[in-house]
Amino acid sequence: MTTLQPVETVRASDESGPAKGPRWRRPLAEGAFLLICAETIFSVPYRSVFLATHSAPLSWVAALVVCAVVALCYRWREAILNSLGRLAAGGWKSDRAWFGFWLIFGLAARLAWAVRFRVTLKSDGLAYFLDAKSLATQHTFSGAYWPPGFSLFLAPFFEVFGAHVWVTVLCALLLFAATYGMTYLLAERLRGGVASRIAAMLVAVWPTYVTITGVNCKETLLAFLITAALFLYLKADERGRGVRLGFIFGAGMLLGFCSLTQPGYMLFPGVVFLFELLRKRTFFGAVGRTIVFTLALVAVILPWTYRNYLAFHRVVLISTNGGSVFYRANNPEANASYSAEGEEALPKDEFAADKEGYRAAEAWIVHHPGDFAALMVRKQVVYLGDDGIGVYESMKRGLHPSAKLYGAAKLVCNLFWLAAWVVLLLGVPKLFRLRSWPIWYGICFLPLLYQWAIDSVFESGSRHH
Repeated sequence: MTTLQPVETVRASDESGPAKGPRWRRPLAEGAFLLICAETIFSVPYRSVFLATHSAPLSWVAALVVCAVVALCYRWREAILNSLGRLAAGGWKSDRAWFGFWLIFGLAARLAWAVRFRVTLKSDGLAYFLDAKSLATQHTFSGAYWPPGFSLFLAPFFEVFGAHVWVTVLCALLLFAATYGMTYLLAERLRGGVASRIAAMLVAVWPTYVTITGVNCKETLLAFLITAALFLYLKADERGRGVRLGFIFGAGMLLGFCSLTQPGYMLFPGVVFLFELLRKRTFFGAVGRTIVFTLALVAVILPWTYRNYLAFHRVVLISTNGGSVFYRANNPEANASYSAEGEEALPKDEFAADKEGYRAAEAWIVHHPGDFAALMVRKQVVYLGDDGIGVYESMKRGLHPSAKLYGAAKLVCNLFWLAAWVVLLLGVPKLFRLRSWPIWYGICFLPLLYQWAIDSVFESGSRHH
């Protein structure tokens, strides 16, 4: 594979030293990064032990022990990071060989898992399957409860190959290959060299990404769209003004498709604006680029909004499930993750339920601010503390595997997730010594911080990783 040359502003990351800008900017950014790292490293052992034992004291002990071990590892961070770098760089003559090997490995692992654990589609995956089948065979989409993005993506494949579960597996494999390649290109522009190899390998071997292949999960589409959008946004600095705006518009359109798939991404322009300010853009320059991005996002959403208006004679931007999700996540019976319903049943009509859900949840938050704050922390632990959703969906849900097999599979998933965050924590001093730390921070961390904030308020879950 031909090595791509990163843009000039990113290549400056090869140099170390303080970046120019307000002195408070870097400590604030570094503090937020350390907070998420520490919260994840605490949450993984805590939640893993709690789910296994339902004992809060044992969960606290496990979390504190792991935190202590990680603190000891921090003393030898240079040796650990250098060893990992040599492991990724050694034994491979070219990036082409590395890229090809892990692509084939990733495809084979996903196909093998999907064949071994054949999933009967349930819940969201089944709903998207049926909507896509309706689009392909009857050219209709029922109601406005479910966001249409993932079904719109699946529909052309169903029209060509038929509405079969194996087609959803094919789509998952194609999306992995596209996300894998886009991750490599994005990492090449951010840093290049060993970083590109590590990024590609991690995407290929990520256990949850492997095990979720047959679930028909919309997050596989989101992973590609977000990565591609961030890649295009970085490319906007390479050419002349007109081309730059074109890349920004293209990135905004991809986030528009993300919003049609997961409506929570409609607020993503806020991330773009913060990224622009972090890069020391002028205020008006940041506003201008954010406006271009937002217009592109809105341009993708509006046709579906118009469809909803024609069909239901009311303004529904994308879907009507937001109110029910918001209420189920914020009520006296909320458990920080998915629950079938809240304290009170919402109206059967989807439009009335959407409106009433937002009203009831907002009323509960206003009258119970302390409970809401505590629930936010619990949601963060649920979001960061487990990465076994693929194993749950493909093994446990309906298949009844042995406790040892399921426990071992979940352990592998969570150890991988924990190890990734430990390495990030160990690398904090080096990461923030780079002159261009605002680039990687804005591209890689601000989107994660955005999802963390969303999961702190709405329904939380590890599938959002």
